[in-house]
Amino acid sequence: MVLPKDRLRKIHGIAEPLGSADPSVLARRKYHEMVATWLANKSYILQLLFVTIGFVNVLLPALSRPWRAVIESTFIAREIFHDYSTFSGLAIANLYILIALFLIRTLQIKSLPGGSAFALSYRNIIDMELFPRTPKEELAYWSEIVFGLAGTTIWLFIPFGVLAYFIKISRVLG
Repeated sequence: MVLPKDRLRKIHGIAEPLGSADPSVLARRKYHEMVATWLANKSYILQLLFVTIGFVNVLLPALSRPWRAVIESTFIAREIFHDYSTFSGLAIANLYILIALFLIRTLQIKSLPGGSAFALSYRNIIDMELFPRTPKEELAYWSEIVFGLAGTTIWLFIPFGVLAYFIKISRVLG
């Protein structure tokens, strides 16, 4: 059962927008709705993809020598394993990108259509119709979307990259 938009907004402490809307931003609303709907319904696929990559390419080779030989014989898998299990190269670039996106998102959070109610899911955004109305809100909205998409790669770091890193250290020291 979905509550009405007004009731959901009241529960989350989100006021109705007061200012005027930019017609060009409103014209792109179908794209805003499309991306939010896709993320609400299908983001688990991205999560599952990166969990699988993290487990198979980062953690499992640190645990199993035969599997490590298989991973090291494949160029792309070898690079992913090496970079994320030692926190170098691609892993550091990915981390810097995530930090930059997080900082942009943090600076723009007051401009989101939902305000600073950052605990909203994409399903909440759709149900409350919290789509951008101004260019500033649109910038904040797209930065939130990009951070949501790129944030799924965190599975390569936590827990799999960290565990693989400490397993490798324990083998070197032990």
